[in-house]
Amino acid sequence: MELEVRHLRVLVTVADAGSVSKAAAKLGLSQPSLSGQLKRIERVMGSPLFERSPTGVQPTAFGRFVLAKARTVLAEMAELRPDSTRRNSGEPRQRVVRIGGVPGPIVSRLALCLRRRYAAGAGMGDTEVHSHVEQSSISLMRLVGSDRLDGAVIEEFAGHELTEVPGVQRSELVPVEPVFVALAEHHRLADRRAIALEELAEESWIVDPLTDSGESSHLRTACQTAGFVPQIRHHATEAAAARGFVASGQCVSLAQATSHEGLGIVVRPLVGDPIVRRLEICWSDRGVIDGDTLRRAAIEAYLGIVDVNPSFAYWWAAHPEVHPNLD
Repeated sequence: MELEVRHLRVLVTVADAGSVSKAAAKLGLSQPSLSGQLKRIERVMGSPLFERSPTGVQPTAFGRFVLAKARTVLAEMAELRPDSTRRNSGEPRQRVVRIGGVPGPIVSRLALCLRRRYAAGAGMGDTEVHSHVEQSSISLMRLVGSDRLDGAVIEEFAGHELTEVPGVQRSELVPVEPVFVALAEHHRLADRRAIALEELAEESWIVDPLTDSGESSHLRTACQTAGFVPQIRHHATEAAAARGFVASGQCVSLAQATSHEGLGIVVRPLVGDPIVRRLEICWSDRGVIDGDTLRRAAIEAYLGIVDVNPSFAYWWAAHPEVHPNLD
């Protein structure tokens, strides 16, 4: 016998029920049939997975190890299945809202705002909020379109407009958000309130080579307009690695205006806002969250992060025309 996904579900159900008879009832099997399955699974694994007693069953040390792996596999399998498949299968499920977004503080704040809203809503206190952070906005839209996410916060740069995805609705969150620059705290320009892009002509830059938003292209265009070609000498797909390079003074990088300072880094605006992005939300009409709820929660989340960076808080106060409207 080869171990299959259904066998993992059996193990998890038995462990959660704490009793073979209770697990059999949940699985729609007879107790002798389930006991036989357990014995066959244990033979395949080569060691007992449960300790039997008159009061029920408890996982052995090896059983706890196997169960941890089984739960991970089942969770990953669930993520691979479109939500519409689960809805139509008749499987009972807890209400889960799955939101996504581009990297930055907005996704964690959005998840928190939704949790608070659902906790305050009548009969919705048991709603879980799951999240997924993804660099690619088009990938996020496709996840929404395939029912793997219910909604997401996405970004768009002029000239690199996102392709429409069937079944995905979009709405503006913030029409203009400037892109700032991150410098080492000991950098010669770190004490400036704002930095002219041409002052960075001799600097080395670090970029993410996998991003498809168009941000790197905008960097090159803005630098050329300022009279120089950016010296992109470093590439990193992982934020902590990029932060380490910047903090050590080896290079500078573009940064979200809502980025946290500290750990050796300061984040400053660029004079004249030569690079900007647009933030939107997207959702599916088939999802469990409607566009108005998502929009209100996203606005609340965004307003909660505008003062993360004092430089952006100053910029934000000076540009009321880009403030989102709850009406």
